[in-house]
Formats: sequence, structure tokens, C-alpha cells
Amino acid sequence: MLVLLVTVCLGLLTPSWVTATYCPPDNGMTDEVRAVFVYQHNHYRSLAARGQLKNKLGGYVPKAARMKKVSYDCEVEKNMMEYAKKCIVKHNPEADRNYWGQNLWATGARNMSKTHAAESAVAGWISEVWTHGFPKNYIFSEEAWRMAGHFSEVVWQESDKIGCAVVWCPGMTFVGCEYNPGGNWPGYAPYEIGDPCTTDADCQCKGCVCSRDEALCIPPGYVPLHTVPTTTTTTTTTKKPTTTTTTPTTTTTKPLYIGESPDIKSTASCPGLNNGMTDEVREMFLNRHNNYRSLIASGRAMNKLGGFAPKAARMMKMSYDCDVEANVVEWAGSCMFGYNSVAQKNRWGTNMHSLSFTPNKTKAAAEGVDAWFSELYKIGVPQDNVFTNDFFTRGTTEYSQLAWQTSNKIGCAVVSCWNAWTAVACEYNPGGLKLSHTIYDIGDPCTINEDCQCAGCVCSKNEALCVAP
Repeated sequence: MLVLLVTVCLGLLTPSWVTATYCPPDNGMTDEVRAVFVYQHNHYRSLAARGQLKNKLGGYVPKAARMKKVSYDCEVEKNMMEYAKKCIVKHNPEADRNYWGQNLWATGARNMSKTHAAESAVAGWISEVWTHGFPKNYIFSEEAWRMAGHFSEVVWQESDKIGCAVVWCPGMTFVGCEYNPGGNWPGYAPYEIGDPCTTDADCQCKGCVCSRDEALCIPPGYVPLHTVPTTTTTTTTTKKPTTTTTTPTTTTTKPLYIGESPDIKSTASCPGLNNGMTDEVREMFLNRHNNYRSLIASGRAMNKLGGFAPKAARMMKMSYDCDVEANVVEWAGSCMFGYNSVAQKNRWGTNMHSLSFTPNKTKAAAEGVDAWFSELYKIGVPQDNVFTNDFFTRGTTEYSQLAWQTSNKIGCAVVSCWNAWTAVACEYNPGGLKLSHTIYDIGDPCTINEDCQCAGCVCSKNEALCVAP
């Protein structure tokens, strides 16, 4: 039972569902969203049962002899929703949820499509097995919990009822699912290992029916929310994939840009701060931002919606701000990601990312900025470059803030939170994301200082950036 905070967009095709009335429709959830949660859980449980999920520690997860098919429970949803509406990215006490299991996920993308959030959350939980791995003895332990505790709850054999919530919180979209009965019991395997059922008797549970096609055992009284779609593109790893497969990471087999990276190098130092940050980490954040801003400005950043992002006429080069860092380190260090009063007061922008493991801080900084920039390639931005409410639902706000022309000062943080996950955050002074404004002025990049149209600015022609005085 871990918290997974991410800003990743995963390529999943949402099926078309037949709308029905299942749970009380007064809490922001719809049957379409519920059906996505059920389908995603059963899809991955089916892959696990067949032994088709790759294990980072070697080979594939073992087959499941009698994996149960998940159904939806409105009482569980009610409990999950009551807690999710508090917008606290932290597990509540087990006694407050009837000792049901719980998985949490959040993204800095505000007002994300709830079906997309459901897809992304479950895919993020399951991805732990191929990004971090599950111990080869396949016994749940503290080590397994830290490596892949979300994954193990998703595939816990006896956790056959779920209830979930997607809530739009200040500054983030928050997702949670609870599992009845709860899993993740130390000393136990997530499921019984063996070949999947071929007859009802193989399920070894009274009234259960073997679904050979799914490799799942259907409990008695099972009420389906939807019909499983026949085609899907998912973020899974299979032995013999029949669909497009990817792994949930910021890297991709296609380039994010053309030509060589600008390799901009600037210095960043905050000698008055003793907060766990180092100049190496600061410079990684700063240079990564400026390299991507240079690529965008020169028209070499690939756009999912076609071609490349438009060139920037007067993209500002970023510098590092220690006052901004001091605030973001304090805010991110709480690992709560609630209201950021200082940033709001100063109208600073904020980008967030997380990793469900604890890497080197310099590497974490690089992965965070890469994830924000990758939204341009994975989702895309309209060629008119105008920021609208659609950016929040599509999940391209982090890219937009990274590329916001006038946001020329940053301060960043990498902090270790509970359950071995790492929070990565940057604040931007001044902030961007102003509705109906362009992310940056479109046009050929500067060649002389006057092109920058700001007092005292100097054109760095080689970088395609304007340097503030």
C-alpha cells in the first residue's frame, strides 16, 4: 500500500462503454470511469495469471492458478471517495477503511479527464513490476512493499472487489482505489502459483466459474459493469505481444527533437541554503530546462499533433533563484502537496513529478524535467500555441510551464518521501499558464539584442534564447 505520484501520460485507448446506473451518481464518479477501473484491473490480472508480465528482476511473473476476477463495490467506493475528497496524498489508517487495501496516485495535471486518470493510475501501479521488480521468491515482504506494493495489491488473488475515486484537487488530480478484502499480507504470495484454470473445479471456490479466455475465476454473483473491448493498446510487456507495447517511462524509441542537443551549461549555486540540494542537482535542473527551451525556440521539438512546436521569437533563458528553491524545498518536503501559499501569493508556477523509488538526486532531476518536456511529444500542443482549459484535461500543463516564455527563474527540489518514493518539483518566477495567452511569442528566434524586446536583454544567437540582464 503505497502512494504513487506521477506526471506521466500513458497510451491507452479508452473503450466505448454502455452507460448504466451502478452506484449513486452524486459523487463525481460515472459508470464509464468505474468501468475503466474494473477493466484495467482485470486486464492486468489476466496478464499476470498467464505469466505475461515481465519482472525487472528477471523473466516473467509466475502464472496464477486461480486468480479471481474483480467486480465493483459501491460501499468501497463511498469510503474511498470520502477520503479522496480530503486531497491528502497519504494513506489513512487501515481501521478507517475497514482494513481494506488501498492504492493512491496523483498527478500535477489539474482536472485531468477522469477516464484517463483511471487508466493512468492502474497502469502506473502495475508498471512497478517491470520498472522495479518483485522478489523472485514471490513472497510479499517489506522489500516487496517498497519495490512494488501497488502492483501486488492490484494482482492480489483474493482482493476481488474494488471501489475507486477520481477527485480534482487544488493543483492536482487525485486517484485512489480500495480493495475488499485487502491484500499485501507479509509472508504470503500475491496469488497461488500454477497453470490458470481450465475447468470450474480448478478455481477451488464454491460457485466460481472458470473463464478460460481471461485465465480468471469468476466469483458467484459477479455483476459486470461492461463488456470487455476486443482491441486495446496498453502499457504492458508480454512474451508475444499482439498489440503495441511500451513501458511507462519518459524515454521513447522515437526522438523528441531533431539535431543535436544544445548542451547549454550554466552554473547554479545557493551557498546560504543547507537543505539537501547540491549545485550539481541545481545545474541539472537549470541546464535541462534551458536545453529544452532552446530546442523549442529553434523549432526542433517534435509535436504529437504534427510536425514541430512553432519557433519562439524571444524565449528567455532561465537562471536559478535560491529564494524560489527555499520555498519549493519546504513545500515538497512535507510530501503532502497541498495548497502552496507562498507560490500562490507570489504567482509562481509549479511543476511536479514523482518516482516510486529513490534514485540519485541528479538523475531524479533529469527524469523530472524529461517527463515534463515529453508531454509535447506524447500528447501535443496546438500550433496556435494558446494556453486553454483543454491543457489541464489533456495533461500538457507541465510542458507549458517549462516552455512559458517569461518564466525565466526557477528553483527546484528533490526530496525523499515515505515508502521510498521521491518527489521532484520546480517553481517558476514569474509563473505561467495564463488562460488565452500564448505559451511564447511565435517567430524566428532572435539574431540581435533588439529582437528580444526587453530592456538590457542580450540575444544568445547560438542558443536561440534571450538572456535577461
